[in-house]
Amino acid sequence: MEAKITSVYDEGAIERTSLIGAKGFSVLIEVKGKKILFDTGMRGRYLLHNLAFLEVKPEEIDQVVISHGHTSHTGGVDDLLRNREQPLKIYAHSSAVGGKKLFRPKGIFIPEDQAGKADIIDVEDWIEIDDKIHISSPMDIGGGLTEVFMVLHTRKGPVVIAACSHAGLDKVMESVKNKFGVYPKGYIGGVHMSKKDRKKAEEIALLFSEKNCQSLYLNHCTGVNGMMYIRTILGLEGVKDFYVGTTATFEL
Repeated sequence: MEAKITSVYDEGAIERTSLIGAKGFSVLIEVKGKKILFDTGMRGRYLLHNLAFLEVKPEEIDQVVISHGHTSHTGGVDDLLRNREQPLKIYAHSSAVGGKKLFRPKGIFIPEDQAGKADIIDVEDWIEIDDKIHISSPMDIGGGLTEVFMVLHTRKGPVVIAACSHAGLDKVMESVKNKFGVYPKGYIGGVHMSKKDRKKAEEIALLFSEKNCQSLYLNHCTGVNGMMYIRTILGLEGVKDFYVGTTATFEL
C-alpha cells in the first residue's frame, strides 16, 4: 500500500506548467482512497486552480487539517467550501479559528452562508484520523498561536509533514520520539528560516543527520537560500525541492 503526498500550494511551482506558485503552503495527502488537505494556502483561487490542474475536485477532499492560524495557511478555506456541496471536516486548534478583519480574515474565517458546510474539530491533543495518519498535539509558537503537524506511518518509520515548525525542528522531532518511540525517518514541508540564516541552516542539517532523518522534501519557509545552505552539508541529493506539482510517495 502506498501513500502519495503532493504539493499544491507553495512559493515555487514546476516549470513549464500552468501551476501557480504563490506565498503559502498546502499539501494533498492521498492514503487508502482518502484525500486529506493539509493547509489551504493564502488565496483560494490559486488553490482551486492548482487542484484543478492536478485533476482534484474540491468535492473529493475528505478532510482538511490546518497547521496554524497564519493567513498563508488558512486563506483558501472559504473558496474551498464555496465550491463544495457536502460538509467538510476541518481539524484545527481553536487558536487557528479567527474572524473578519479590516484587510483580510485572520485565521480560519467561515462566512455565515458557508457555516453549515464546516465541521470544525478542535485539536487539543494527538489525534489519529486514520490507521496510518496522526495529527500532533498543538505546540506553542507565541502570539497566542499554536501549530500542529502531521505524521504518516510508513514502512521505514514515521514521516513528518509540517507547514513551518515554528516551535523548532528539534521540538518536533522530540515530540515524535516521545509519542512513537523513534525519531522521524522523513520530513516534508518548511523549517521556518530567514533568507540568510546560514547558522540555522547548518543546525537544521546537522539535526536531520544526527537523527537519521533522510527523506527530506523541503519548501515554503525554508527558502531558496536555506535549501542551498542545507545542501552544503547534506549534499545535492540530500534534500529534494517540493514545489507545487511535486509528489513524494511512501510505502505503508
